[in-house]
Amino acid sequence: MSKINYKEVMVMGAGGVGGFFGGRLGLHTGRRVSLVARGEHLLSILEHGLIADSKDGDFTIHGPASDDPVFLPDPDLIIFTVKSHDTDDAIEKIKPKVKGQTQILPLQNGIENIPKLIRAFGEDRIIPAVCRIGVHISEPGKIKHSTRGRVIIGESDGARSKRIVNIKRAFEAVDVTCRISQDIEREIWLKFSWNAIFNMVTAAENRTVDYFYSNGEPADLLWNLADEILITAKRESANISRRDLNKIIHKTKELGEFATSTLHDRRSGKKLEYDAFTGALLRLGEKHGLNLPEYQKLHNRLKEIDAHAKDQVSVE
Repeated sequence: MSKINYKEVMVMGAGGVGGFFGGRLGLHTGRRVSLVARGEHLLSILEHGLIADSKDGDFTIHGPASDDPVFLPDPDLIIFTVKSHDTDDAIEKIKPKVKGQTQILPLQNGIENIPKLIRAFGEDRIIPAVCRIGVHISEPGKIKHSTRGRVIIGESDGARSKRIVNIKRAFEAVDVTCRISQDIEREIWLKFSWNAIFNMVTAAENRTVDYFYSNGEPADLLWNLADEILITAKRESANISRRDLNKIIHKTKELGEFATSTLHDRRSGKKLEYDAFTGALLRLGEKHGLNLPEYQKLHNRLKEIDAHAKDQVSVE
């Protein structure tokens, strides 16, 4: 058997995303995966393991689990998948566990989390990454994986480093597609753009994706939001284009009656991850002197909805 990369893995935020990718890594013999979760979700994991109902084959992960990383084994790799509004708190919680050669793989939404992690732990510990997946907590201790399931990684300078290759090999050994990008910032902005449009409008309207394609055509709102993303991205020198955003909008039509993760959270009464998108764009707009009226309205609407949400488990 080939050498195992990352024998001890910790998932900081073992919800849908962290549970799936961490769980898949745990299928490799000789690797242990510990899970950080909360509430009823944690209690069910402790009793039954984390159960994944996956389009690629169901699996269950049994391993150490806690609501506090300090009680779990020291990890070689931390998969960091808390919601953006929990990033600061989660950083403080994992600090005692980041030692030696520990690496951190953030599979989060938004464009502000990786810089926060780099400031806290240094660039040499943070592996820039995004994931493409449709997965959510279906009930405490269980996740439902319905679409995709791949990871994109890359160094900020585009180098094919040893650690990048090791991460790719670790995922591919458990049949998870992992691509190395020479422009990871572009990949992060592309995912951010999709989320900033579709997660936000579906949650604001309490509607699935198909609602925004009446008579088969994209709603004007989608194009207006794309315009505001594009002008902001250009000011940030992000490598995304009008063609990219057009493709995102037209391609998403194929999802039909798809409920985004933020829509799932709204319907479950959970705290909404909206500030990482609408708020982030408004902060950049203020930085560059841009007027973003559609995102201001969307931000205000989601803030109002979120004010009535229960403060429940907030993991990806």
